[in-house]
Amino acid sequence: MGWRKPERKERVLSAEMLSACAAPAARWRLRPVVVLLLCLAVSAAPLERARAAGSDSQNPPAYRFGVFPYLPALTIDRIFGPIAASFAAELGRPVYLKTRSSFEQFAEQLENEAYEIIFVHPFFYVQAADRYDYLPLARLEGQLTAIVLVREERPWRSWSDLAGKIVATPPALAAVSELARLALVDAGLVPGVDTTLRHYQTKVSCLQAVSIGAADACVLPSFVMPQLDAVGEVKLRTMAETPAINNLVIATHRRVAGIDQRTLLALILSWPENEQGRAILAAGSWPRFVAAHDADYAQVRKYEARMRMLAHR
Repeated sequence: MGWRKPERKERVLSAEMLSACAAPAARWRLRPVVVLLLCLAVSAAPLERARAAGSDSQNPPAYRFGVFPYLPALTIDRIFGPIAASFAAELGRPVYLKTRSSFEQFAEQLENEAYEIIFVHPFFYVQAADRYDYLPLARLEGQLTAIVLVREERPWRSWSDLAGKIVATPPALAAVSELARLALVDAGLVPGVDTTLRHYQTKVSCLQAVSIGAADACVLPSFVMPQLDAVGEVKLRTMAETPAINNLVIATHRRVAGIDQRTLLALILSWPENEQGRAILAAGSWPRFVAAHDADYAQVRKYEARMRMLAHR
C-alpha cells in the first residue's frame, strides 16, 4: 500500500505523543535520533490498534448456524443452505451452516456453545436456554406431537396396549422420543421395564422395523404423516398421539449483537411475503415462523422436571 496523508486526528495524536516525549528526553539527555525512534514507536501503537478495529468492523467475524440432525446431512444442506446464505446477506457477515452426525454430538456442541444461531427441537432449546445462554428468536408455527404407527391389522388402540411390546423410536435425544417416554408413563408404563424402547438412527429404519416385525410400533413426529402411506407392502395406521408442545425453534446465543437478533427476526418473519422466503418455507414444508418467547416452552420444562422426579424413584 502506498503512502497516504495522515488524517487530522492522527496528526494531532502524533503531535501530542511527540510533545509528551520531549520532557523525559531532556531530563535523560537522550540523543535526538533515539528520542525520535522512541516517540514514533509509542505513537504508532494506538494508530495501529485503531486501524485494526476499523478493519474488524469492515470484516465482521462469521456466525455458525447449527441445525440439529433430524434429517440426513445432504437434506439439511439443501434446506438450510439457502437460509444461511440469506442470513449472511442480511447481516453483512459470513454465516456457516453446521450440523453433526448424531444427536449426542450435537448436544456436545450446544454444551460448548459452539453456535451463534441454532435450529433445534423444544427439548434442546430448553437445555440451550437454561444452561448455555441462548435466547429464542422465532419458532415454527403450529405444534409438535409424536404419533405411534402400527401395522393396520393390529388391534391396539392406546398407549397402554403397548405393554410388553417393542417400540421403535428415533434417537434417544430426539423430541419425539422424549414425548413417547412421557406418554408411556402417563399410561402407567415404565419405559425399559413394561415396554422396550429401541432407538433407530433414521425415520425410515424405524418404519422398516415395524414392517419386518422387528418392532411392534414406531414413534415419529406427526409432520411426516402426509409423506407416509405404506412401507413396502405393509399398511400402517396411527394408533395414538402424544399431547402437543410448541414447535421447532430458531435461537441465538447472547453473544450475538442485539441489532443482529432484530435483523434476523425481521427477515424470518418476512419469509411469507417474498419469493425467496416462500421458497425457503416450501423447501422445509413449513407454514411460517412466528416470534418466539421463552415462556412458549414452559410446558417442556414441566415435562423435564417430571421425568427427573420419576428417574429418582
